[in-house]
Amino acid sequence: MDYSKYILSLREKAKLFTVSIGICALVSWLFFDHWFGLLVFPIVFGVVCIRETGRKKKERMMELEDQFQNAIQSVSGGLLAGYSMENAWKEAYKEMILLYGENSYICRELKEINHQAALNVPIEVMVEDLGKRSGVEDIENFAQIFRFAKRGGGNFVKIIHTTVVHMQEKTEVRQDIEVLVASKKLEQNIMNLMPLGILAYLKISSGDFLSAIYGNAFGVCFMSICLGIYVGALILAEKILKIEV
Repeated sequence: MDYSKYILSLREKAKLFTVSIGICALVSWLFFDHWFGLLVFPIVFGVVCIRETGRKKKERMMELEDQFQNAIQSVSGGLLAGYSMENAWKEAYKEMILLYGENSYICRELKEINHQAALNVPIEVMVEDLGKRSGVEDIENFAQIFRFAKRGGGNFVKIIHTTVVHMQEKTEVRQDIEVLVASKKLEQNIMNLMPLGILAYLKISSGDFLSAIYGNAFGVCFMSICLGIYVGALILAEKILKIEV
C-alpha cells in the first residue's frame, strides 16, 4: 500500500457531493439570493474532494506513524532483552496484534516483513520499502538509519534505541502543540461561522434591509467581493494555526 496516496470511496464521494450542494445552496441564498450560485458547484465539489483526500491521507499517515513507533519500541525492547533481530520483529508483531488488531496498518506491514525475512530477504530492505511507501519523514529516516546501522556495524542496539527515543520525543512535542492550539482551533471554527450566522439572521429578521444588494449588478459585485474576502480569511486563519513539527 502506498500511504502517500488516498482514493476516496464512492460512499465518501457521495457524502462530499451532498456537502458541496449544501455549501453552494447556502452561499447562493446568503450572498446572492439567486440559484446561479449553484453554477460553481463543480469547483466547490473539486475543492472539497481535494481537501478531504488530503485530510484522510494525513490521518492515515499519522496513524501509521504512531503504530510504527510503538512497533519499533517493541523491537528495541526485544533487542535489549537479547532477542535476535528476526525474533525481535516477530515479537513486535505479536504485541501489535494485541494492541491494534490483526487488520491494522502496522500488523499487515510487520506480517509482510516477517514473511519476507523467512525467505531470506534482509529486514532493512523491507523497512526501507515501507519508509518509501509511507510518505512519513520519521519512518523514512528510521529506515535509512536502520540500514546503515545493520550494515555498518557498531553498537547496533544502542543506535536503534536512541533513534526510537528521538522519534518519541518528536511525537510528544507534536501532541503538546496540538493540545495548546486545540482551543484556538475551536475559536477559529466559531469565528468562521459567525459572519454566515449574522448574514442569515439579517436576511431572516430584516429581509428588506438587504434587499438593495440583491438582484442588481452592484449587489452581485459587492457580495462577490465580500465572499472572496471571507474565503481568503478562512484560508489565512487555517494557515496561521497550521504548525508543522
